[in-house]
Amino acid sequence: MSSAPGFLINCWHAIVLSFWLLIFKGLNRVKVIGSKNIPRKGEPGVMLLYNHISAIDPFLVGVTAMPFFSPIWWRAPAKEELFDFPIIRNIIASWGAFPVSRGKRDLKAITKMTALLQNSVVLIAPEGTRSTTGQLQKGKSGVGKIIYDARPKSIIPVRMRGVERILPKGSIFPRIGKTTEITFGAPLDMNRFYALPESIETSRKIVDAVMEAIGRL
Repeated sequence: MSSAPGFLINCWHAIVLSFWLLIFKGLNRVKVIGSKNIPRKGEPGVMLLYNHISAIDPFLVGVTAMPFFSPIWWRAPAKEELFDFPIIRNIIASWGAFPVSRGKRDLKAITKMTALLQNSVVLIAPEGTRSTTGQLQKGKSGVGKIIYDARPKSIIPVRMRGVERILPKGSIFPRIGKTTEITFGAPLDMNRFYALPESIETSRKIVDAVMEAIGRL
């Protein structure tokens, strides 16, 4: 009987994956570049850091990368306001989302993400909020602290283009017949930063290096 909850969760995750695969690859077209850079071992401790241009960004990253990680599920932060509504809270929590406060240094969320990296694949948008122009924004230093504290086994920069055409800001239902592109960069070596003392400056240097890597994709 103890295995029943895990089985049901896996079934729900399969339904979620199937739904988003239909949206992205059945009703739209996704061009994937650099899939060789995604770790194939299916181990936790991997961090995927992506540019943020649409509310559905983490789902595109997840369904594209997760076949390599299965059965490990991804976890991703979501703005805490979404958790004020019970139905929405239960749905997004079942997808692996957890609340984070925007506009301030959320130490609780930083600690949670650091802990999650021990047994999950974590998806993070370093910018913290969607870009309305498609241009990269400055990354949040809190993401640099997470990387410094957690020392992920693998840090993969991800760049997406065109996702906002599938679900424009303010839209409820996804569009069809659109083309989007997702690029996975080579794993980042952060060892030079781990040798530095823990500080805001070090965290800033780390997230700046991440954003620079995303910008090169």
